[in-house]
Amino acid sequence: MPTFYDRFVECAERWPQNVAVEIQGPDGVESHTYAELRGMAESLGAWLVTHGIEPGARVAILADNHPRWVAAYLGIIAAGGTAVPLDTAYHPDQVAKLLKDSGSSLLVCDHKHVETAREAISGSKIELILTDSRLRPEGQPPAAVPTQAASDFDNIFAQQSESFRPVARQPDDLASLLYTSGTTADPKGVMLTHANLLGEAEAVFAWAHIGPGDAVLGVLPLFHVLSQMANLLLPLVAGARVVYLSTLNTTELLRALSERQITAFAVVPQFFYLIHERIFKEVQQRGSVTRFGFSVMRRATVFCRHFGFNPGRILFRRVHDLFGKRMRLLVTGGSRFDPKIGRDFYSLGIDVLQAYGLTETCGGAFVNPPGKNVIGSVGQPLKGVEVKIVDPQASDDGSPASGEIIMRGPIVMKGYWKRPDATTEVLKAGWLYTGDLGYLNGYSNLFITGRKKDVIILANGKNVYPEEIEAHYLQSPFIKEICVMGIEGAAGSDKLYAVIVPNFEVLRQRKVVNTKEVLRFDIESLSAKLPSTKRISGYEISQEDLPRTTTRKLKRFEIEKRVRSGNEKRRTGVSDPHGSELTATKPLTQEDASWLEQDRVQRALKIIREFSPNPPENILPADNLELDLGLDSMRRVELLVAIEHELGGDVPELGLGCGTERRSHGPGCAGHHHAPPRR
Repeated sequence: MPTFYDRFVECAERWPQNVAVEIQGPDGVESHTYAELRGMAESLGAWLVTHGIEPGARVAILADNHPRWVAAYLGIIAAGGTAVPLDTAYHPDQVAKLLKDSGSSLLVCDHKHVETAREAISGSKIELILTDSRLRPEGQPPAAVPTQAASDFDNIFAQQSESFRPVARQPDDLASLLYTSGTTADPKGVMLTHANLLGEAEAVFAWAHIGPGDAVLGVLPLFHVLSQMANLLLPLVAGARVVYLSTLNTTELLRALSERQITAFAVVPQFFYLIHERIFKEVQQRGSVTRFGFSVMRRATVFCRHFGFNPGRILFRRVHDLFGKRMRLLVTGGSRFDPKIGRDFYSLGIDVLQAYGLTETCGGAFVNPPGKNVIGSVGQPLKGVEVKIVDPQASDDGSPASGEIIMRGPIVMKGYWKRPDATTEVLKAGWLYTGDLGYLNGYSNLFITGRKKDVIILANGKNVYPEEIEAHYLQSPFIKEICVMGIEGAAGSDKLYAVIVPNFEVLRQRKVVNTKEVLRFDIESLSAKLPSTKRISGYEISQEDLPRTTTRKLKRFEIEKRVRSGNEKRRTGVSDPHGSELTATKPLTQEDASWLEQDRVQRALKIIREFSPNPPENILPADNLELDLGLDSMRRVELLVAIEHELGGDVPELGLGCGTERRSHGPGCAGHHHAPPRR
């Protein structure tokens, strides 16, 4: 069975003068043909073999996207080694940890990361290979040159390698060792074999044709599995051209889409969110006639597309031109893609095909077929992939029962590097237990509903999926980001808690000054539309963006750790250095103060304090039963009964569920609805 490198050589021999890789920079484009790229790779391969690299030896790469990154990857595989791409955002101690874990003997790095690399290998026998001879400038002090640099690419490429022959490898031998992106604190090395890589290539080529006439834009970092597959492995075994960017910003990205004749683009959802915001913001700034016409054309496009005709290419030509005149495949994956954004693009005549996969499955396992896009679904399994849903659990909101997604096929990893226990947990009888939750419809389209490890199990036994709740609250234009988690409440029960990042740009545009009240109003309004078990019962505001992985997944472990640390500091009386005026309490009005002094109100407040697990020093009229007083649905019912017994009268249960007070009955009963905050 041929290896991935064998397939690349076939392309280099068939189309030697075709451009294989390019990098676009502010000053121009650097291009390399298939013949040139092969020459660079085999020069490195020859150097590695000469310097004693044994088959299967691990060689790490710490560098930004560049044709020389590709040459490094290919050269390592040609020499029979195993490539170990590392996240360029890692700190020296993290790099050192993964170098040690992988047993890497060499580290390829570029000039940008040389200081990190030098610190990471300090005290070890690991040597550096520099991608650029600029790192060895003449006349520079010794400290400027890494003392453990074995060579650099300029010197290596200058050496002759005509006699080099790629080292033969077996299908089950390791080609790449990829460390998971780390949504937890425990990244694991995923072992991908030569058979895995070719299995992925064959599966994707059965989904869509990619050939010498195609150009792929690669903006995701090559250390990520999605980028390695979409922007390196697949195009280079199909004779296609890959374009990288030296500077990643909106201007350079749109210029590449416009000028480099791109036909296929796979990227995380964030890119499509930015383009969507740009389009619809521009429309909103136009007059009412333009906005009305835009809406009519969108509806007309959707109507016509039901009959196989897409007028969006004509009606929204300017939008289509943003992606380039030759674009035919737009794919997104790596994290959740908002279906509303997908529907909006569909109404413009643009299909964004959602895909799904894991590092453990070579990146892609499911994808929507061109022409059969099911918005909200990650598509159907690729050729050779089998899927099952195990232990499906019915939902209390009527949606289809979701269970754990398991799959098997040639794209499934060999296992975790030096982690037999972790491997046994997820690989059972050839099936990979993904830890993701979802369901299949009657056409084998997969819908992702959450992550098994992220499921929050409440004290009443209900399973709550944070992504579902986050998507609901993100309907508020004033919420930019939200992370929902379960934290321990009274009597050891879990309650839903959120960290919210306001959308300060929208707040400024709408001239909102009472940020806290506006957020609270939207949160309470959205909470009222959810079952009581799915409402957040507390939140805190962060003015900093939430930490995410390179594919924009929330680092839930890290966020929850920060929240627990902050709660502990508040419990012990330590001030929070990150506190802000956003959480300041609104001062009492004279009317509120007079109302609080009433006898009936004081009696009701006494009861509320008894039922609240963590009552504040002062209960205020605007306090929310869930958000401020921590009362879950059961406690609210008990409170209702106690207030009725003490004060008499009939307190509506629905009112208690909503959380705001009604002065005609006493605090804690909905009914006294303050006017919505000014927006």
